[in-house]
Amino acid sequence: MDLNKEWEKVQEMAFTSWVNSVLDKRGVDKIADVSTDLSDGVKLIYFLESVSGKKFPKKFDLEPKTRIMRVQNLHLAMLFIDEDLKIKVQGVAAEEFVDNNKKMILGFLWTLYRKYRISVINEGDKSSEEGLLAWCKKTTEGYNNVNITNFKGSFRDGHGFLALAHKYDPSVFKYEEFEGHDNIARLNAAFDFAEKGLGIPKLLEAESLSKGNVDERSIVLYTSLFFHAFRAKEEREALEASQNSLNNKLASLEQSLEGEKHSQEELVKQKKDLEDALNKIRGENENRNNRITDLQSKIDDALRGLDDEKLAKLDLESRLAKCEKDKAILELKLAEILDEKDRLEKKIDEDKKRAEAERLGLGLIRQHLAAQFSDIHKWQSLLEHPETVPYTGTPVDLDSELSSLSFEEQAKKLASKLESENILVEKYLAGKEEAKAAAKK
Repeated sequence: MDLNKEWEKVQEMAFTSWVNSVLDKRGVDKIADVSTDLSDGVKLIYFLESVSGKKFPKKFDLEPKTRIMRVQNLHLAMLFIDEDLKIKVQGVAAEEFVDNNKKMILGFLWTLYRKYRISVINEGDKSSEEGLLAWCKKTTEGYNNVNITNFKGSFRDGHGFLALAHKYDPSVFKYEEFEGHDNIARLNAAFDFAEKGLGIPKLLEAESLSKGNVDERSIVLYTSLFFHAFRAKEEREALEASQNSLNNKLASLEQSLEGEKHSQEELVKQKKDLEDALNKIRGENENRNNRITDLQSKIDDALRGLDDEKLAKLDLESRLAKCEKDKAILELKLAEILDEKDRLEKKIDEDKKRAEAERLGLGLIRQHLAAQFSDIHKWQSLLEHPETVPYTGTPVDLDSELSSLSFEEQAKKLASKLESENILVEKYLAGKEEAKAAAKK
């Protein structure tokens, strides 16, 4: 068979199975032919939403009747792939689906398969096809006659696929039993085990593969189904383990609840027995209960009195604390007042001393002024020609005139007297000078 034809057949089988597995999880009817059953765009849009995990953003026709409606749906799907999923699909237009162009549709699905089923494979630091090859090598490690180095030649003898099928479930067959078989027999056995045990469809022809007449992309695609089968098993086992753990917890909880229920029933019974006994005691000891009530009332009164006493004590302690605080404040103020009193007494003493000194000084000044005034009178009597300018001076006795005045008033009075006396003396002397000058003429 031509390699391209075989590759087309492998794709058709693989992609039909892949699309159906995705649609089945969504509850959508399966397809029979990828080249015709996606032509209205509806199932293709459902498939794209499920495989990408993104909501289709635009409204589309769920029952397109005409070609224009189908093309419109498919055009929206192409926009979704390009703008939202960021996948570049070369040469595929909406019309290719409407016109059932199988080759273009398979190429389109191969691009999606590589995006969502192969590029997501990671093993160590490798991804995509390299990661898938590394995973196959790691998974089959330790199996006889298995040496996986590439896709084209490492799977031709059947040992690689047989090892993968055995690794998935070693209980189904013994790997060593097929050591003596030829390559085609081993390949067919591996394909059978893969289909029955892993749910992988027979995509490859054993004879063609053993002769190396299979497109490498077909081998990559088929091998990727093993990878995803293993991953699905791991997820299923993890889910089962989680479910078993939950079941165990639920069983333990139910057992605990059952024990609690039994304990609750026992407690209810004990409660009823106690209530019966209590009712009996109450009936037999009604008077005692009355006395107890009376005693309790007295105790309550005593307790209230004690509470009142405690409150009074707390109030008294609060007042005492306030008094202590007020006392401290008053003591501070008293100390300030005493300091102020000492300061004022000291100032009064200083003022008294200063006043006494001023009084003594003022007396001396009066004495000196009185002596001066007396001398002035004496000079007047000794001068010649007393008739020229008669002199009328200040009386010599100043004590009687100044003694009743304050210090400042006495000082002002003396200054005024002295100034008046000086004026009179100057006038008198001037008169004498004029008299002398007249006598010389």
